[in-house]
Amino acid sequence: MKKKFLRKDWRKYSKLGLRRKSKQKYKRAKGMDNKMRLNMKGNLRNISIGFRTKKEGRNLIDGLTIRNIFNLKDLKDIKKNELGLVRHIGKKKRIEIAEYALINKIKLENLDPKKYLEKIKIEAENKKEEKLKKIEEKKAKSKRNKVKKDQKVKKSKEELQKGEKVEEEKEHKDQTLNLTNKKINLEKRKNEFKK
Repeated sequence: MKKKFLRKDWRKYSKLGLRRKSKQKYKRAKGMDNKMRLNMKGNLRNISIGFRTKKEGRNLIDGLTIRNIFNLKDLKDIKKNELGLVRHIGKKKRIEIAEYALINKIKLENLDPKKYLEKIKIEAENKKEEKLKKIEEKKAKSKRNKVKKDQKVKKSKEELQKGEKVEEEKEHKDQTLNLTNKKINLEKRKNEFKK
């Protein structure tokens, strides 16, 4: 089993790895009186040549050699004693690789094809639902806007009709006033002629 090397005082501070596995890293002790650097009994060990793993087991995962996969061609070239390691690639290629690995039962170290494809399916369904919701919202919004526009048009028509009625009434009043004025004027003239 591989020995785990940790830095000095990692048990004291969370920033060095106390209750935080991701922070548990090795850093060489450089202090003048550092007990770890001096290899004193009861202290953590320093990394040195004697701790290296055996040559046969080096760079292997579960006894299988690692093969980097960047595309479908790399996956097709994989052998039985090799383990696929999917590198940084896009979603499209990753889906192709997952499908091929699932069909041909190829082992991949950092990708579970079945789970990944299910996750992609769920994401696609959610995206479709969101798209449909947005479309429905747009339709509803456009309907509301149409109704508002219709109401505005009706109001403006009503206002125009009212305005026309008011104008007609004014004209009628003006005409009646003019007629009455003319009659009065005629009567005055008649009275003047009589005198």
